[in-house]
Amino acid sequence: MSKRNLKNIRQRCKECTLNSGEHELQVRSESANLCLIRNHVKMIGELCSLSEKQIFDLQVAIGEAAANAIEHGSPQGSENHVRIQVYCDGNALVIKVKDEGKFKRRMPDPGMDHNNFRGRGIPLMLALMDKVTIDEAKDGTSVVLTKRVKETYENKQAK
Repeated sequence: MSKRNLKNIRQRCKECTLNSGEHELQVRSESANLCLIRNHVKMIGELCSLSEKQIFDLQVAIGEAAANAIEHGSPQGSENHVRIQVYCDGNALVIKVKDEGKFKRRMPDPGMDHNNFRGRGIPLMLALMDKVTIDEAKDGTSVVLTKRVKETYENKQAK
């Protein structure tokens, strides 16, 4: 990729609405809102010129983080909210899923039947994203998912 094309991509990302602060989605902590979240993620992926596979991976990873936030991070049920915050700097797409609860580390007991253990969300996120961090705070838990997008732009420009 030429330096000129890379400069154009960085300028496009700098001007992108994802960096305006307007792309925060806040929904009530209800599983019915997972569809809204997945559709929001699809729109983000399309804005970033991601492939269908990359968008699907984002939807699965963010859907898992949001489902966990709804199920485990909402001590007052639907009175709580889940927020999806997005930032893209042209190199990476960073999506934060924030809830209002406390993070509970769960590992299966050694003698437990692992086929019935439901804790597969974090391993899925780790497999689909380039980086996953979990930040615990008094006012809630944030799962920060990072996906490199620079290579995607470069590959599309080369075609």
